[in-house]
Amino acid sequence: MPESVMTLFPHLLNHLEALKIPVKTSLSCTEMQMKTVSAGFELLNSQQSMMRSASRYWKTLFPFGGGASVEKLLDLYCDGPRSLLEAVRQSMLQSLGRFRQAREGELEFLDLFTNNPPQQDWTVAIDPVDVMLDLPGFRVLDISAAGSHRLKNYTVVFAPRAGHHSNIAEKVALFLRDHGLSRMAVVEQKCAEDIPLHVNGKRHYEDFAGQVDQYRRILQHLKDRTGSAPHLVAICQPGPLLMTTLILHPHLGKTLGTAGSPMHTTAERGFLTDFARLAGSHFIDIMLALFGRKIGRDHLGAGRDSYDGRLQVLGFYLLSYSQHLKNLKRLLEDLKNGKRDAADRQMIFYLWYNTVHHFPAGFIRDTYKKIFIRNELMKGTLRVGNRLVGIADYPASVPIWALGGSKDSIAPPLQATGHMELIRSVPEKNKLSMVCEAGHMGLFRSRNILKNYYGQIADFMLAHSDGC
Repeated sequence: MPESVMTLFPHLLNHLEALKIPVKTSLSCTEMQMKTVSAGFELLNSQQSMMRSASRYWKTLFPFGGGASVEKLLDLYCDGPRSLLEAVRQSMLQSLGRFRQAREGELEFLDLFTNNPPQQDWTVAIDPVDVMLDLPGFRVLDISAAGSHRLKNYTVVFAPRAGHHSNIAEKVALFLRDHGLSRMAVVEQKCAEDIPLHVNGKRHYEDFAGQVDQYRRILQHLKDRTGSAPHLVAICQPGPLLMTTLILHPHLGKTLGTAGSPMHTTAERGFLTDFARLAGSHFIDIMLALFGRKIGRDHLGAGRDSYDGRLQVLGFYLLSYSQHLKNLKRLLEDLKNGKRDAADRQMIFYLWYNTVHHFPAGFIRDTYKKIFIRNELMKGTLRVGNRLVGIADYPASVPIWALGGSKDSIAPPLQATGHMELIRSVPEKNKLSMVCEAGHMGLFRSRNILKNYYGQIADFMLAHSDGC
């Protein structure tokens, strides 16, 4: 069952559950009031109808002159009050309805943080046959457009391992797919609970080198399917891993692109890198010792050391707490006022945001030390197996693009794009570097960013593609 970040705070959960009691009580009372008001006015209408019927009955028994005038008097007597009563009824029910809507909104808001989160998944239809590869730490899903393709190249979008489900990458993948890059694959990162400790009798490691090897297998598989190297797209965290894989295996990439990725972590100061360097390289070892967890027997990854993803999500909340407070305040107001479209967009996001994935210990340790502390890929000191890898080794034959966000607090713009200045081998015409006005999540979710920036990225990739 998916785990919510809120399970870190059982006492707070209990308080929120207690808050739901008076809200539910108030909601029930309001429902009863609305039924009572409706029933009361229906009774009054019934009484008037009975009186009118009785008057007409007596009129037939004791006819007298001026029947038309009497009929008009009866109409005035019955229809006038009926119209007034209907207006009063509508006014009372509307007022009660607004009160009910507000309580329902409050209850839905509380449910967002107290109910077990739903299973996260991709919104596009993916059948089991579309799982092209099922590796220890990843699933590779084919979400290609139906029909024939004018390009041989797959485009493969690597989602981040950042404490959430990988469907954060879906909008980018679908946008690029619908703009001509029709052979489309997405790489889903598995939760540590689903990564086996042993594969074919051998100990499996999800450290930097272990992930690079799986990346290589993914790229080789996609190239084998069509005979052409795929376009490589990294959403946030996979950027350094994907570039390392390409440097080691340059024949496996047609182009490389990164969005909001921590590529050159000394190019610009940022909260995460400043904190990491202040805390030191041993900080992550201490955190793993204090907050690490061994996956239980009831999971495929039984016995694997992991880092609690709830802490990672909590850290993201604290990093942008002012923005989250604004978002949640707006969400509560939209729910109370019945603005469903706006509320549903935020509800979907926070249901995703609050649902956590846990990290393999090797992954979080290597990412922290090799990328955020030592910036090894940019310095040329990154060791993978028996090889040293650096940005200076980037293959001249592979065009490259990078996108950063001016308001990104996770990977500030120069951290996301500064590596482009260090790549001397690639001609300038084969490089595309852009910074947009967006925060970290906006780089992958904003409609304007998709239209105005990923449109350029799609054109760039199409210009460097192999036709069928």
